[in-house]
Amino acid sequence: MKNNTNIELSIVATVYNDAEIVSLLVKELCHQCAQLKVSYEIILVNDYSTDSSEIEIQKACKENKNVKGISLSRNFGQQIAISAGMRYASGKFIIIMDGDLQNPQSEIPRLYNEILKGYDIVYTVSKTRNNFFNRITSSFFWFILTKLFGVKIVQNQLMMKIMNHSFVDRYNQYNEINRTVEGIIVDISENYSVLQVENQERISGKSHYNFFKRSNLMIDMLIGLTNVPLNMMLYFGWLVFLITIILSIYNLIAYLYFDVPAGFTSIILSIFLFGSLIILLLGFIGRYLSNIYNEVRKRPLFHVKETYNLE
Repeated sequence: MKNNTNIELSIVATVYNDAEIVSLLVKELCHQCAQLKVSYEIILVNDYSTDSSEIEIQKACKENKNVKGISLSRNFGQQIAISAGMRYASGKFIIIMDGDLQNPQSEIPRLYNEILKGYDIVYTVSKTRNNFFNRITSSFFWFILTKLFGVKIVQNQLMMKIMNHSFVDRYNQYNEINRTVEGIIVDISENYSVLQVENQERISGKSHYNFFKRSNLMIDMLIGLTNVPLNMMLYFGWLVFLITIILSIYNLIAYLYFDVPAGFTSIILSIFLFGSLIILLLGFIGRYLSNIYNEVRKRPLFHVKETYNLE
């Protein structure tokens, strides 16, 4: 979408089965924008919620023309839902955030003032998570991504970020189906700033991200950001080949010159070890192939069922 010079700030938030907090979310966002005294729009993206979220968004749009709604035709996932909202955002600056009130709305003025310094994007980072399990899995996620595979990315970042319109225009040119917001924005610009904030606990409901969804997100980011997993498979293959040659020579010498009994346990353990590693490596390769297949079909990124207060 083209920039509308009448709108200074766009806020894009995703909503999924959070009907009970939509009105509070809108109230908080309007309050923060009023403090800034700038023209604004709030775009709520309903990712095919199964509760009354769409009704609540419709109600908010009727009560306030600054609130706009997008209802997707099916559940596309948060990464695509937030991308859909970004394509409709028309402000000079665009904030993206979760719609579950965990991202601190009180930091919006601080984000806005920070990007006025000339940055393309301002990240928010926080080590605060809902519970101990989420803290552990989040720490493990960032360790694997940044330390083990060496991906250069802002650690512990939240979905909440602010970007200028030029940055969002470049973001919207990325059309891959298997996407992560974090994986795309890191490819666009290194002119950024980072703000430390305190992520808030959910006031109702449970987090929509479980361990498996976090793992899938990590795998998608790895595949989208680096070829290191494929390189590691190649190096591992050469290492196993070298070890096999050495052990073959050793066993051949032992067979010719020494009385060596057959080792049932070692054979079984070897089969399980290398069998499991082969399955793991094939799984990585299969994930790459699956992502390639999804991309070459060139299907639309999302489908919109209905919009509210949007042309």
